[in-house]
Amino acid sequence: MQMGSRWVRRVFGAVSLTVMSMIGIADARDLRININADPEMIDPVTYSALIAGDILKNIYQGFTDTDENGRIVPVLAERWEAHPDNLGFRFHLRRNVVFHSGRPFTARDVKYTLEQLLIPGNRGGLARQYVERVEGARAVIDGQTRELSGVRIVDDHTLDVRFTAPDVLFPIYPFMFFDSATIAERGLPYFQQTSAGTGPFKFVQWRRGQDVRVEAHRQYWGGAPRVDGVTWVIVPSDETAITMYEAGELDVLNLTGGGGDVARRAMRDSRLRPQAITSPVAQINFLGMNQNLYAPFRDRRVREAFCISIDREAMSRGLFGGLAVPLYGQITPGVAGYSATNIPPIRYDPDRARQLLAEAGFPGGRGLPPLKIANLPQFRNEIAYFADQWRQILGVTVELEIMERALFLRSLNAGEVPFFNWGWTAGYPDALYFLSQVWHSRSPFNRARYANATFDRLIDQAQSTANDAARYSLYQEAERVLIADWGTCGLYMRTIVAVVRPNVRGVVLSPFRFLPFDKVVIN
Repeated sequence: MQMGSRWVRRVFGAVSLTVMSMIGIADARDLRININADPEMIDPVTYSALIAGDILKNIYQGFTDTDENGRIVPVLAERWEAHPDNLGFRFHLRRNVVFHSGRPFTARDVKYTLEQLLIPGNRGGLARQYVERVEGARAVIDGQTRELSGVRIVDDHTLDVRFTAPDVLFPIYPFMFFDSATIAERGLPYFQQTSAGTGPFKFVQWRRGQDVRVEAHRQYWGGAPRVDGVTWVIVPSDETAITMYEAGELDVLNLTGGGGDVARRAMRDSRLRPQAITSPVAQINFLGMNQNLYAPFRDRRVREAFCISIDREAMSRGLFGGLAVPLYGQITPGVAGYSATNIPPIRYDPDRARQLLAEAGFPGGRGLPPLKIANLPQFRNEIAYFADQWRQILGVTVELEIMERALFLRSLNAGEVPFFNWGWTAGYPDALYFLSQVWHSRSPFNRARYANATFDRLIDQAQSTANDAARYSLYQEAERVLIADWGTCGLYMRTIVAVVRPNVRGVVLSPFRFLPFDKVVIN
């Protein structure tokens, strides 16, 4: 009897484990969230666009990141100190971090990542410019060597970075470090084949036009994620995404990339509003006026006329239903260097706008060459509003040019779009992200090809200024130069919106969009 009982207990235990395992498989859940287009890329080397960043920040990490309030927090660097001459930093890296491959994260991987951003032919994206002041960067860019001499490995968890000129923000730049051994084995195309980050999730697959999936990194240094994975479902239409959410096919309805009218409607919907989360976003929305492509924009009076014909207050209340506030400068609140009093409000002034256009030789818009304003389909209502204002106030017919996303971004990056409304979301909480990347004449992301020598000089000086107060003063002076020249004009700052199912906890929107999803729980 005793032996029989033990046998029964063993069999029952085995069956129970099998049943529990089957239940676990059945209960396995990905967090499902929509994005409105394919990511522009899926690797940390060429990374330079918003949707890609929303995915990649779950896979790859840098020295630091931002928390839910937009504050800098240490990630793969536990601490750092500036060199006495202000020409470098010593970084002390976090220990016991492993890549998705299972290999340990070390200083060698940091050095290798920085080198790959510079090597000719790798098409280094947003982060390339952050490395250009490192000693030896020019030799790598010119193809003379593949080793970055300004990065010295002290030991596995300590490295020194030296600059040719001070770069006080280097520790907070949004780098994405990757497993050097994986690259050495597979080459750069590996990014669509395997995963080599330290983040809470591992890349699994990208099915173009359908979805991107990642799975939990169980050895994640911050603790294993509470969900099995995340699936970003590619849904170009916000209307379709809302239907999918209501049908239970999405756990998070992501409205951060859509037009203001969709988010406004969601906030008015009694079925969606109770589960909505919102955040003001560290994003500038502005007019791009390319003076190289549209000759009238070379006249400051024309640029000002177009800018002061827009009623920003009415637009924020009406078009956005309160989910936006007017933007006058090019630095947003909550970003280091912002001053509420630096830039006066842009006054809606139809009479002055008409007068300026007439003084420039285009009374009532007569004599202006044909003009189009370009953007994506989800922002049709915004640019239609602007076009209507210019027709009513200036007598100018501005046609809408609605472009497919990939073509639009390629054209913007090539400086081929004469007139556009676009936004730029900060990757770190400092005004340099806006001023340098969007408006410095040497920035590859200066889509309007704006150039002003005084502005450039101030930004170059700010990047080398360690004292915060002095640096912020330089930012504000540069912002005044840009706005006084009407090189652009701010339009609005959006409140971003997402709707989360009641059984999902831990989804956080910050001024820098979604935080990584490792703390999300699905009940």
